[in-house]
Amino acid sequence: MRVALLYNARPVEAISNVPDDAFEEYDSLETVESIAGALRQLGVEVMAVEADGELPWRLREGGFDFAFNIAEGVGRRCREAIPVAVCELLGIPFTGSDALTLAITLDKFVARRVVSPDVPVARGLLVEREADESELRSLAFPVIVKPNDEGSSKGIRQNPVAHSAAAAIERCRWLRERYSCPVLVEEFLSGMEITVGVVGNYPNARVLGMMEIAPADSDEKEFVYSVEIKRDWQRRVRYHVPPRVEAKKIAELENLALKAYSLLGCRDVARIDFRLDSEGQPRFLECNPLPGLNPLSGDIVILSRERLPYEKLVQGILLDAAYRVGVSMI
Repeated sequence: MRVALLYNARPVEAISNVPDDAFEEYDSLETVESIAGALRQLGVEVMAVEADGELPWRLREGGFDFAFNIAEGVGRRCREAIPVAVCELLGIPFTGSDALTLAITLDKFVARRVVSPDVPVARGLLVEREADESELRSLAFPVIVKPNDEGSSKGIRQNPVAHSAAAAIERCRWLRERYSCPVLVEEFLSGMEITVGVVGNYPNARVLGMMEIAPADSDEKEFVYSVEIKRDWQRRVRYHVPPRVEAKKIAELENLALKAYSLLGCRDVARIDFRLDSEGQPRFLECNPLPGLNPLSGDIVILSRERLPYEKLVQGILLDAAYRVGVSMI
């Protein structure tokens, strides 16, 4: 069995004329090698294949039987869909969600519309142009302002919370200019942030685990899991597995995560993010069908670590995908 490990590598050196978080989603070569090492323990041959403009040729000429996809792609809001669309075109089965799901989930506003009302969301609106800004006054402040078509907290910097329409408008204009995409503005949820890992496929999709993402400083107000926080996670974040909520709330979150996973058409693995409102009710934030697999800091790795070694997590993704398409890994 010859497996292509599809990835995009994070540049080692800064690139001028782009935001400093432009490649935040991309993986380090150390992460790529950790995944490859885990897969090789299954007895398969693994070759890392970068998902750039040469991807169709590399896959066509590589003689691959399967693809393990962690590639974020290149381009705008459909970028995550492109590598797996190429696989589908060439008839190569792959891990994870298909092109449609990857495109939907990268567009946060569309994903909200897909899961709601079955999975509750915070009140929010999409700001695509200046004419949309007048609608901001219909929201209850404070609000959180973030790029609509980005992942890995790109564009969610040190001050993403706005306490007035004027501040929100200023933030929207800055983000649209810097990231060239619409901006999602949501009413800020003051409760804890909880992420849920889901693996498998219908009808046997299952919750892998969940964790609370909390500030290291318990006095920190309006905590947001921003780029700066993630880059300094060991000092500024405390992860609680399981979250510090009652069992009834855990069960509710599990149910909502599985609903979102199904409604969005996720396959094999995904991470579903929630935040609790002021009354403790969960609200869907987003779904990441390409959760980071950094062996040290990947959220889905951390939340599953107590019950599942890293190698088993990675191997399970491939084995679930192989079972789904009827391919033997032996």
